[in-house]
Amino acid sequence: MPSIVRLRARPWSALAASLVLAALVLLARPALAHHGWGSYDADKPMTVEATIDEVTIGNPHGSLFLVHGGKRWEIVLAPPSRMNARGATAQVVAKGRPVKIYGYPRRDGTAEIRAEWIEIDGKRYELR
Repeated sequence: MPSIVRLRARPWSALAASLVLAALVLLARPALAHHGWGSYDADKPMTVEATIDEVTIGNPHGSLFLVHGGKRWEIVLAPPSRMNARGATAQVVAKGRPVKIYGYPRRDGTAEIRAEWIEIDGKRYELR
């Protein structure tokens, strides 16, 4: 009589489970680090005029930095694809350019504004 070979499913090893968990944690980090829009106070809009001190264009959104009221402010912009589609390219939003910004400050008092629009050289760029 022929012998029957029985295959048993191997349980996951502790190493495999640890690797899967580590991968999930690494993938979740960008989402955890990103702030939600609820942290900005839409009841207290601000308009700021200053010179752009620094710019970063990247995902999930761009940022520019400027000095206003004795503080260095981070201005949260739109994602690069939206910025480019609306004409606010890296050449337009550049260090040293005067800018007017309308947006919402952070509720916790951090010197950060979520920009609704920016104006450079008299041209307004809607970001939301």
